[in-house]
Amino acid sequence: MNIFKMIIRELSDWLDAFLQCLPGRAGSFVRRLYFKSRFRHSGWKLSIGRHVEIACPENMTLGNGIYLVSGVVLRACDNASFSVGNHFHANGNVRIIADCGGEIRIGDHVMIGPNTVIRSSGHRYDRPDIPMVEQGHKPGKITIGDDVWIAANVVILPDVKIGSHAVVAAGAVVTHDVPEYAIVAGIPAKVIRNRKD
Repeated sequence: MNIFKMIIRELSDWLDAFLQCLPGRAGSFVRRLYFKSRFRHSGWKLSIGRHVEIACPENMTLGNGIYLVSGVVLRACDNASFSVGNHFHANGNVRIIADCGGEIRIGDHVMIGPNTVIRSSGHRYDRPDIPMVEQGHKPGKITIGDDVWIAANVVILPDVKIGSHAVVAAGAVVTHDVPEYAIVAGIPAKVIRNRKD
């Protein structure tokens, strides 16, 4: 990276940090205008609360009716990809991370409760002769269908598909695919009921 790009990146980071702190409706309006111009694509109805961290927005596609409450983190750096459909709500301290070549796809009408972590890559640990911190990351993919409710404190691991109309109960750790209309709970998450029953 040349010195000019480094300076531009540094100025961008400072501007992001400044905009995160702006209070009130004016702050929300300025954040919407600023980030809308930086996303790959975004619908007009976009609400970004204070202290929302957005890294590499050029790798993100957002639909219309997006609500990001204070403390949300969205990342899609290092050849990653993140997209979300219309009417998406992420509550406080939600972390959605698609770094290191990972991919996250979220459908329409999805709600995510506070303190949830969705990460499409994980640390490699297959070689015991090398410290794990030096083995890099293994990219994966997470797909979440339409009309899904993910409650508070959920963890969703790489290479998982959550079917449309599913509910993930609070505190669940999702390690395998979730069928459509299923209600899952526990560690690891298991189907406890079907919403159609």
